[in-house]
Amino acid sequence: MMTEQISHDALVEVKSALRRYRVAVRKTQLADTSKDTYLLHAMNFVRWLEGDFEPGSNL
Repeated sequence: MMTEQISHDALVEVKSALRRYRVAVRKTQLADTSKDTYLLHAMNFVRWLEGDFEPGSNL
């Protein structure tokens, strides 16, 4: 596993914001596939902050 990119406290705030973002995206009139894309990229960014995602990897 990679190391975290930000402090634990900051990560807690980011995860909270991600939950609110999910709700906001789901409320839009975007196509479901577009919503999925928005959320996937946001979640991958948070995973990268956690040290659980490497851009360009197959995971």
